[in-house]
Amino acid sequence: MQEDFNVSSLVVLCTPQNIESLWDKINQIEGAECHYRDGSGKIIVTLESQSIEEEIRLLKRIEKIEGVLSAQMIYAYHSTELEAMRQEIAKQESVPKVLQNEQSSAQGIVYNGDVQSALDEILEKDK
Repeated sequence: MQEDFNVSSLVVLCTPQNIESLWDKINQIEGAECHYRDGSGKIIVTLESQSIEEEIRLLKRIEKIEGVLSAQMIYAYHSTELEAMRQEIAKQESVPKVLQNEQSSAQGIVYNGDVQSALDEILEKDK
């Protein structure tokens, strides 16, 4: 039987002069990991926990660190949701039909961007 867990993402806001020390402090918290920071004082963090209650405790702990202006949960997954998504992905073909059709041209394929570009765009709007 698979163990239940939660994974969530946070945006932590701080002043630019506090970003390095907060990066280190947050990374020292078991279950928290920093992934991205920018010069304006935004840090992207993921939390891994065994329950929603533990997830909230981690969020509150980060909010209380000196120098944190705010910490907002952006997205959260529970392992059952993640497993359902994995099953849905497994049902899909690994190569989309449009790419299997030798008659298709590259001009007909629409690219919608990637996660990093979307994240950069969102963070840029917040400046």
